[in-house]
Amino acid sequence: MNYRLGLREITESDIKADCPFMPKKEDFPMHVAAFVEDFNNLDIVGSATESNNIININLIDGTHVEQLRQASISIHQHYWDKLRTTGFKTVT
Repeated sequence: MNYRLGLREITESDIKADCPFMPKKEDFPMHVAAFVEDFNNLDIVGSATESNNIININLIDGTHVEQLRQASISIHQHYWDKLRTTGFKTVT
């Protein structure tokens, strides 16, 4: 299966106790590249590529989105103070 995951920069409305500071705007591309690389390191991901702040994720055969959600929790947590995601969407 193929999925998309949108990414966006952190905005002032995201600033809270769990994300107390705005990351540097110029660091966003570096964080996106590292985020994508971490997805590529998941055993269930065949490939993950980024274009225009959208990650295209191809899962290995027999894997479903719930497994992807579970496997990527730690990645999302690690980047919580650097970027935001917009949720997985199925690509048909």
